[in-house]
Amino acid sequence: MVRVAAWAISVCLVACAPMALAQQFPIRPVHIIVPYPPGGGTDTLGRIVGRKLNERWEQPVVIENRAGGDGVIGVHRASRAQADGYTVALIIQTHAVLPSLKRRLPYDLLRDFAPVIAFAELPLVIVANHALPVKSIRELVALAKARPGELDFAGAGIGGGAHLGGELFNHLAGIKMTYIPYKGTGPALVDLAGGHVQLMFAGVSGAMPYVQSGKLRPLAVTSSKRVRVLPDVPTVIESGVRDYEVTIWYGMVVRAGTPLTVIDRLASDINAVIGATDTAQAFANQGAQVIYKGPAEFRAFLDREIKRWGMVVKQANIPIDDK
Repeated sequence: MVRVAAWAISVCLVACAPMALAQQFPIRPVHIIVPYPPGGGTDTLGRIVGRKLNERWEQPVVIENRAGGDGVIGVHRASRAQADGYTVALIIQTHAVLPSLKRRLPYDLLRDFAPVIAFAELPLVIVANHALPVKSIRELVALAKARPGELDFAGAGIGGGAHLGGELFNHLAGIKMTYIPYKGTGPALVDLAGGHVQLMFAGVSGAMPYVQSGKLRPLAVTSSKRVRVLPDVPTVIESGVRDYEVTIWYGMVVRAGTPLTVIDRLASDINAVIGATDTAQAFANQGAQVIYKGPAEFRAFLDREIKRWGMVVKQANIPIDDK
């Protein structure tokens, strides 16, 4: 009887351990690795979420900026952390593109990480300078078909949201516009307003001052629904280009092998803090909007995103970095 009782107790302890782990989490500081420099949009959103989690948990939430390598350095650092949920990596849409742009990534996003939550997205807006004689997406497509290869669009760097958003538009609309890369979004918008380039797939927050001042004309937003700050601007899908949806999304992942109870606790608590009205307003101030994709949905979404952008990279003949 003593042996039976001891066995029953041990079974109970094993069964109850994951639940107890989740209930106790966190009992020490949680680190959120932001793979970009301080002060940018990704860093700002990470700090908003971190501050709210700090209040909820009454535990320090430390933002670690590990910039470099197009976001690779910080995510690589997170891939070597303990699988306990105390190190979280903030990833963005770019990280679903990198497997197709870099031949030698030091990690595999789906193998080495467990998705926790996708919590925000930043729609893009297609803006044109006033010298381009179009006022809608339909007019843009018609002009591009009449003048193949003559229209151009600007963006920051190779493989970013502005670049691939334009390349996906090329593919789905059956047109060919030429991409002009810049060293940053700011210089690209300045040149666009100055008439040196014709179009740009720009983040809503960055483009808004130019739209509000009348320097640029908005043609459509790239999200599936209209954007609150541009209520009269239709989506690309509304404008006749089927299946077109592009946003810069933001999510969090932890090391693969992290207990599912801890992952669920993280997802639940992050969902709670992003659901607050003040969080939604803080996101809106950055041009972003709150979304929620839990662990299973986020994993399926990541798989689709990696495949989708791989197809776009291949079709656009974007060169692969062998370093």
